[in-house]
Amino acid sequence: MKKFQLSLFCLTFGALALSATVVGGADGVLTDRSQPFTIEADTAQYSDVTQSARFTGRVVLQQGTMQIQSDTVDTLVDPEGYQYATAKGGKNGLVHFEQKRDGTNEIMKAQAEQLLYDGKNNVIVLAKRARAQRINAQGKIIYQIDADELTYNQLTEVFESNPKSAGRTHVFIAPRDKEQGAK
Repeated sequence: MKKFQLSLFCLTFGALALSATVVGGADGVLTDRSQPFTIEADTAQYSDVTQSARFTGRVVLQQGTMQIQSDTVDTLVDPEGYQYATAKGGKNGLVHFEQKRDGTNEIMKAQAEQLLYDGKNNVIVLAKRARAQRINAQGKIIYQIDADELTYNQLTEVFESNPKSAGRTHVFIAPRDKEQGAK
């Protein structure tokens, strides 16, 4: 596996760094955004002309505590400067996302067959077999959302399951610990 630490590509791949807010909210991104961005992949292609890049083969994107693992990542910057990214596949055919939340000992995790980022509309879509989880320091799931497709709006910080997708949405919310209830 080749490791790429590419400052030239940071703007292009900032789209995926922004996707950290898919499950962590704005606070999970604050510290990580100031960290270096590293990308590991078996192969990489970048076109300055089309402002696009493709990483393939055991792709691992890391910035601070945020990590995305997939088989492929395609990025694009449009003429207006908006960023778009698509991550596909990975272990068991799923893209895996993980990030520690700032100010807590909690970890946010997400997985889906595809992670789509639309920088113009500030929307992230977890498509096909989507799951988002918030996990405490003891490894206990605080909440979990499963759906065929989940959409996260970065401006409103709202998750939605797509009503046009197949299947039903399943939500699990753990009861509060006695310590949490007293706060």
